[in-house]
Amino acid sequence: MKTSLSHMHGKDASTEFIRISEITKILSDQANDISQPFKSLIGDDAAVINSQDLKLTLFASDMMVENIHFRTSYLKEADIGYKSMATNVSDMAAMGGFPRYATISLACPGNFDMEKFYMGVKRACEEYGFHIAGGDLSSSELIVISVAMLGSCYAEPIRRSTARSGDAIFVTGAVGGSSAGLELLMANPHSEGPLVDVHKAPRARLREAEAISRLGASSAIDISDGLVADLNHICENSHLGAALTELPVAPGASLENAKYGGEDYELIFSHQDPASVHSTFASLGLRGPYMIGSFTDAPGITLMGEDVVVRGYQHDF
Repeated sequence: MKTSLSHMHGKDASTEFIRISEITKILSDQANDISQPFKSLIGDDAAVINSQDLKLTLFASDMMVENIHFRTSYLKEADIGYKSMATNVSDMAAMGGFPRYATISLACPGNFDMEKFYMGVKRACEEYGFHIAGGDLSSSELIVISVAMLGSCYAEPIRRSTARSGDAIFVTGAVGGSSAGLELLMANPHSEGPLVDVHKAPRARLREAEAISRLGASSAIDISDGLVADLNHICENSHLGAALTELPVAPGASLENAKYGGEDYELIFSHQDPASVHSTFASLGLRGPYMIGSFTDAPGITLMGEDVVVRGYQHDF
């Protein structure tokens, strides 16, 4: 955290700095740059980062807004903290990279438990191996989180615009589970089970990102808005269509969830040689991805020969 933050309206300065001190203690293990021993990232007006260590640099930013991206009736503070970071980590993975540093700015009402929120942030830092380099605090009637993240590529960045006609299309896991979990939570905020877990704590596919980087995948994207919508981004950017032969539907989810449900954060990618894909994943001890079709010169997306309407998950209620 910066030592000078936006004033938390209605709070005196002593309360604000106590908050900052508490947050810094929670994040202490993640608030140091291991490439520069004894160099603290939190405590000055800006973090000092050795850019030479970043090599090819990735930068991503994302926001989560209460009642647009989540509701506190079913997503608690620690869940919100973890998920706000994991979604940005997934953007790194989608480019064939991994995270190094992040800043996180939080605006929230007075009854929001910041300690639990930052414990969720810390959990993501530990799981994905990156450092918090600062952030900001402010007051708001609604919870608003803004994250900015710096990362590095395993090799060359993988783009949406470089798919080739005839390349096989893969997805790293079953899809539709997150939206099915959201449906359960919307019906009953106290719902539990694997589908709910997938929605509350999505897993960014960093190890799979390393595999597709080693392969030299021709394109990639993560599934945030739904498989069809995100696959269509590759199609549009690469001026291609896609012929799908199957979709791996998560247990308990529907085909509709699998096609259009958001926030799975599996990776869609393409490659010309399916055998190479499976051998590379196996060499890293990873479960093989699902081959779901191929890119074509014909525009549009089809599933089992039938045209698919292109639409995605909408972040509103």
